[in-house]
Amino acid sequence: MSVKLEFREISRAFPGVQALERVSFALEAGEVHALVGENGAGKSTLIKIVSGALQADSGEMLLDGRPYRPHTPRDALAAGVSTIHQELNWLPGRNVMFNILVGREPALPGGRLDFVRMRQQASQILHTLHADRALSLEALAETLRAGQKQMLEIARALLRDSTLLVMDEPTAALNSEEQQGLFEIIRTLKARGLTVLYVTHRLEEVFSLADRVTVLRDGLCVRTAPLSETGRDGLIADMVGRPWTGAFPPRNSHLGPVLLEVHGLSARRAFRNVSFTLRSGEVLGITGLTGSGKEELGQALFGVRPVDSGEVQVGADDGHAHRPCPRSPAMAIGAGIAYIPEDRKVEGIILPLPVSRNISLPLLGKLATRVGHIRQREEAHLAQTWVNRLAIRTPSLGQLCQNLSGGNQQKVALAKWLASQAHILILAQPTQGIDVGVKFELYRLIAELSRQGVGLILISSELPEVLGLSHTILVMRDGEVVARLAADATDSETILRYALGQEVQSSNKNAS
Repeated sequence: MSVKLEFREISRAFPGVQALERVSFALEAGEVHALVGENGAGKSTLIKIVSGALQADSGEMLLDGRPYRPHTPRDALAAGVSTIHQELNWLPGRNVMFNILVGREPALPGGRLDFVRMRQQASQILHTLHADRALSLEALAETLRAGQKQMLEIARALLRDSTLLVMDEPTAALNSEEQQGLFEIIRTLKARGLTVLYVTHRLEEVFSLADRVTVLRDGLCVRTAPLSETGRDGLIADMVGRPWTGAFPPRNSHLGPVLLEVHGLSARRAFRNVSFTLRSGEVLGITGLTGSGKEELGQALFGVRPVDSGEVQVGADDGHAHRPCPRSPAMAIGAGIAYIPEDRKVEGIILPLPVSRNISLPLLGKLATRVGHIRQREEAHLAQTWVNRLAIRTPSLGQLCQNLSGGNQQKVALAKWLASQAHILILAQPTQGIDVGVKFELYRLIAELSRQGVGLILISSELPEVLGLSHTILVMRDGEVVARLAADATDSETILRYALGQEVQSSNKNAS
């Protein structure tokens, strides 16, 4: 294979930080090349240099054997390099056709848009991607799902005759079905001869899609190798700088009294007749395909989503009477229930606020004086305690959360509820979009909380973590719990069969 893009000793520094140091590797034409590394490894800086948003301090890049140094994103596009960022770009109020052709609309003599050619060109691109059935040219961009917006961006890149596609965390906002659709599109692009630089935290995607992988750590290139010569444990060791002998800590074997009982909980069009118990120190995994009702169940338990029927008993062993599901987050918090939402940037933290205020939010009433002033010394002490305990990487307590990495934002979202001393913790997709090092830190933290007697409900589509962390697993399909399994006596295939509605051949039966 010929070399498509070569990096030769690329370096870039920021005040106090050497983001990249003499990074050298090459992308071969027509390959899917994965770029992995922990947060802060230098991936984002390298992407920005490739896309023309930043310039390197030293070193050079060669594109198709010729010097390549884009000074703006427009220069990169002109050279055939398109970047699809994690935050997707689209024009509100415009339909799919206009969004695909933006900046390249064909015109008639006199300057009027040629709508016939526009429709032909947009239709042809979508047909090439086998996406013409998934996307209507007339649909407004703001009505599209995340996976459809991803297709729109790829179609736009193909229209520009791009030969190198840089994809930054492309599955971060996609459900499992959309992920599979994206993978098929990437394989189609590869078959057409396009080169893809695929940046991700998800190692299962690397082994599913990539031909080769490059690992960055602390701004250095520590490995470039074919996936056929790379094992998962070795790749993780390269990323975190130490051998990794096991992702999941031992489960807590000392479960205490029942903390939560749910009886016949139903919410119209979301889930039906859900019942379970949660004991002190237990990790209850809830999984299923998109649309199974698992996310909605977590929202209902925290009072975010109204329910039609059913009862919830908190502290079931202390004689409390059955009562309706919490009707608001305030009621849930009062009952000692905390919820870490899937979309931490929108629902989990307040990005423009500093770390200290995000951590103290649930406790502002206790930190306030009679006239409403916050006792700042106590707030700072509280926040610093949890920054230290969770190893949150921030230059100061005053750092705005919008400037933290995804993994550290997730830790802040967790810290605010741990500070409130909640004894029931609902975690919705807790490791989505964070790197492998922080992911394993969270696994250890979940195990530690379990040993401390916190009851945890883990709502996740990641079967390895559900199997590795949970004591009991509920599998949901079409709004119903279709299986209750002992985690140490089941496997991914069995869970998937239940989730898909297939006959289960395994001898594994529902856990008692």
